Amino acid sequence: MKAHGSASWHGSWREGGGQLSTASGSMHAVGYTYASRFESTDGVSPEELLAASYAGCLNQAFANAFGWGNFIAERIDTTVEVETLLGMPDGPPGRIHITMRASVDGITESQFTGLTNAAKNGCLIGRMLGVTSTMDAQLITSAPAGACTAGEA
Repeated sequence: MKAHGSASWHGSWREGGGQLSTASGSMHAVGYTYASRFESTDGVSPEELLAASYAGCLNQAFANAFGWGNFIAERIDTTVEVETLLGMPDGPPGRIHITMRASVDGITESQFTGLTNAAKNGCLIGRMLGVTSTMDAQLITSAPAGACTAGEA
């Protein structure tokens, strides 16, 4: 499997701008600038796209791992935070933290922990990045039938 993305840039680093595209056409000529990358202004950044891509890859890895145990996830929600550490040329390039919440019927906490860790360690994008990431994975359980949930009385 091969995937392709492209970028163009014009002008100086701080005042210039660029566009990001994917070969599939799902993202075409999306603008990015120094400000959208480093100053949290509107617009996209390569790190934001990396975070979304990693979250998507992880969700598929989690679903696959649950299948190893004959479990099917009702829902998996994953957020990836990419923090770049600027000005540290000899240090790590950044940190990645994964927050995952999943509803998986019939799975125990122990099975959930084992399968989510295996999925995280086997995720292709995570392996390509080669950066150690931390993860907070939580199994969301449904309320038993007939139980009151928040807001009910």
